[in-house]
Amino acid sequence: MKLKLNHSKIASILLLVTVILVSCKKVVEVTPYSRFTTANFFKTVPEAYAATMGVYETMKSARTYGYHIPLLYDLENDMQFISPGNTANDFRDITQYRYQASHPFLYSTWTELYAGIDRANLVIAAIPQMEKFTSGSDTEKADLNRLLGEAKFLRAFYYSDLVRLWGDVPFKTKNSVAGDDLATPLTDRYVIYEQLFKDMEEAIAVLPASLPVNERINKFGAKAILARVALAAGGYSLRADGTVKRPEDYLKYYRLAQTHVNDVIASNLYQLNASYSRVFKNQSSQIFEPKESLFEASFFSPTAATSNSSYFGSFNTPNTTLGVYANGLARHFIPFTFYSSFTDGDLRKDFSVATYRIGANGLRVPLLAGTTEEHTWTPQKWSREYQKGSALEPAQTYINYVIMRYSDVLLMRAEVENELNNGPNQLAYDAINQVRRRAFGTNIAGSGISIAITAGGSGYGNNTTGGSGVTNTGITVTGSGFDAQAVPIVTNGVVTGVRLLNAGIGFTSAPIVSITGSGTGALATATLLPKKTNTDADLPNGLSYTDFKNRLQDERAWELCFEGLRKADLIRWNIFSAKVAETEAALKTRRSSYPYGAGTAFAQANQPFKYWLMPFPLNETDANTKGITRQNPGW
Repeated sequence: MKLKLNHSKIASILLLVTVILVSCKKVVEVTPYSRFTTANFFKTVPEAYAATMGVYETMKSARTYGYHIPLLYDLENDMQFISPGNTANDFRDITQYRYQASHPFLYSTWTELYAGIDRANLVIAAIPQMEKFTSGSDTEKADLNRLLGEAKFLRAFYYSDLVRLWGDVPFKTKNSVAGDDLATPLTDRYVIYEQLFKDMEEAIAVLPASLPVNERINKFGAKAILARVALAAGGYSLRADGTVKRPEDYLKYYRLAQTHVNDVIASNLYQLNASYSRVFKNQSSQIFEPKESLFEASFFSPTAATSNSSYFGSFNTPNTTLGVYANGLARHFIPFTFYSSFTDGDLRKDFSVATYRIGANGLRVPLLAGTTEEHTWTPQKWSREYQKGSALEPAQTYINYVIMRYSDVLLMRAEVENELNNGPNQLAYDAINQVRRRAFGTNIAGSGISIAITAGGSGYGNNTTGGSGVTNTGITVTGSGFDAQAVPIVTNGVVTGVRLLNAGIGFTSAPIVSITGSGTGALATATLLPKKTNTDADLPNGLSYTDFKNRLQDERAWELCFEGLRKADLIRWNIFSAKVAETEAALKTRRSSYPYGAGTAFAQANQPFKYWLMPFPLNETDANTKGITRQNPGW
């Protein structure tokens, strides 16, 4: 079930807000979004519901969680870089660290988040004034309390991302009225954090404790997000004076995170899907999975072809030639260093990273390691292969952005237990090993396979032909398992070998392997690989605090790769610049032409931590001169 928003009713309930939004678009240089004036109210529960759904609406924009925040602002980092290009003011300027405060993407995200906050402020102010809030039926009062909690949570969530991206920001918790001084000053991020925690705690008290049936936030999703924000508050960040530091009392934020992570796990509502790949195949085909996913932004719209659509599965997908599948843009690339960092037997490696492109007939064409083809490896998690193929998704998609997964909760537990105990305890080991056991498929019956050619046949086409996407020789695997993918090597019409793209999992007996294409006579057989056990997957006992932390940092990369979280993690651990420099050095050593330049951009910056925060948008600083009196360090 998808979260459905009644757009016409939202528009009528938030008429004044809508008028202001339109006006801002017309005079964008002089009316900053941090100066909203709202004065509106509603009387019925349906009106309050529509207004609260309007707060969620901010999440559906490409300017926020459909594109900019998870798919641009997280790059470049140690596991992703962007396709080369030099077009002015496009997405590459952001990801390749050559943007300025005037870049339109920055202002569009800033304004969209403040629009959501202003809508939340209106709901938070209006619901307690409703007669039904105190005098309605028990059901009406419960519904209104839930809506109030949702608005408080969403306001806190939007502010948490403003702080993550910009640091100290203008901060308002009340809707404006005529006569207010609308010059909103910057507020210290830790003042904001305290209010965010208060808002989230108050929301948690009234949100439902049951598993959701749609994308509306529940009690435990809010707890998980609160824990993530607490870890950010307890981590390192770039301050206004140009230094990077964390609070002296940083452990109190880890204890706060610990409390809420423990509550999520103790609820027994959540569990890992046994199959890592199935999580993303479900996402790609709009299958809601509330036991694995605690919070996600909804993008499904059964009629709109482009409005409020997601860039997941089009922008960050294997290069796909239009044919059997819709076109895939392949803008996100994966460096060899990240792909090769996975442990042998980790199923996430060959499912997360596509070392191939997809031809017009739907067959995979390998991109060979050791050549410049490896420069164009991409994320695979949301491949066009796993989508529904709707005619309404030719460019953008309906794929939700999953903001919090249960594996993230488990990894947060591992991190806080290690931090608070100066080394891993059994809770830390149990949490991280749950994630790793799924990664190695230890809880799935059966194993992966290898494939060997036993007869080469004749007359087969070369499946490596390229630009047109033409491929005409393939391999099919039929058996009890899943995810096994291989491409035949064809020489002069003869199948001479196999490139195994994914060994798969779940094969309890050797599957049937068939060679497809224009030739005849080629034969292949599959052999079961040794089954991975918990011993293979689990971390070794006796790790020190530092060793466990390093393992945890790697584990978050492998488990949560390409989900918009990496840069924030690296910053709060105080290793962002070092990781970027290390990645570029390793790639340039591998091949001087490797098109990764983030390390160089960092080294050439006029402030060593310049790119840890974005500049305040120029439109905002020009208009809010009394409130924003400085720029972030380096800008």
